[in-house]
Amino acid sequence: MLTRGHYYKMGKKSLGVVILINLVLFFGKFLAGIYSRSQALIADSVHTASDALTTLVVLAGFKYASTPADEHHPYGHGRAESVAAKLVSLVLIFIGLKIAYDSLMMVILQDFDRPHQIALWMVIFSIFIKEAQFRYALKYARKIKSTSLLADAWHHRSDAMSSVVALAGISAARLGYEILDPIAGFVVGVIVIRIGVRIFRLAFDELLDGSLPVHTMKRIEKLAYITEGVRRVTDLKTRKLGIDIFVDMKIEVDKEMTVEESHLITAKVRRDILKNMPNTRDVLIHVEPFEGPSDKTEQ
Repeated sequence: MLTRGHYYKMGKKSLGVVILINLVLFFGKFLAGIYSRSQALIADSVHTASDALTTLVVLAGFKYASTPADEHHPYGHGRAESVAAKLVSLVLIFIGLKIAYDSLMMVILQDFDRPHQIALWMVIFSIFIKEAQFRYALKYARKIKSTSLLADAWHHRSDAMSSVVALAGISAARLGYEILDPIAGFVVGVIVIRIGVRIFRLAFDELLDGSLPVHTMKRIEKLAYITEGVRRVTDLKTRKLGIDIFVDMKIEVDKEMTVEESHLITAKVRRDILKNMPNTRDVLIHVEPFEGPSDKTEQ
């Protein structure tokens, strides 16, 4: 079974690969955009540059979040990952607004040209690379249950989507509809803003200790009910700090049980949850006497 340290190590490795690819892709797209005088491709290159920047932020958050708990941070430093994801979202929103504004001004001022063919080849190449990056980052994000890595993955997907829009705009401009190139740049900006808002909401929810998804809560309940002697599960609460999951819950047992018997039941419930729920850092269980009809059959 992989440890918490292994999860963070995998995440940092995937981020390092992504940063290198993004830097190379940014310079290629930016130079091609300048040479071909394509606003759509320049906007797309700026989006790629933001990919590299935000991935660096995520990497920094990962490194800090992976440091052990200390006296002042007994729950660890996992919250740093949520903060990193929030910073990523703010950078995305700002860059999206800048791209949209610059493109709109080009349309208003009628300042556009027919892009060179090199812009087409570069944006096609970018689409394949960014989609591959998205799938690569998404695989690791799902594996280690990382919000900031998931945010970074969707940033790559938004870059791939913006490249598709840029391709459409550049193609139309080369056919004589030059105004569609900056219009495509404007659409790219809107896409970036939308992804940024989505990531912001996700990170904000984590910072406010939002609960895990309903299906995850149901799974935790079922794991508790597997243990013989658990008559009812109540007041189940969950929260996520980085890749770490914390669970608080109450279980009801027969009131005739001894303290030792109820302790053994609690220990087994805790052990089963830690074993079967990846990334669960701790499970706090409070035992109470069972006073009513069991709802165990409904689980």
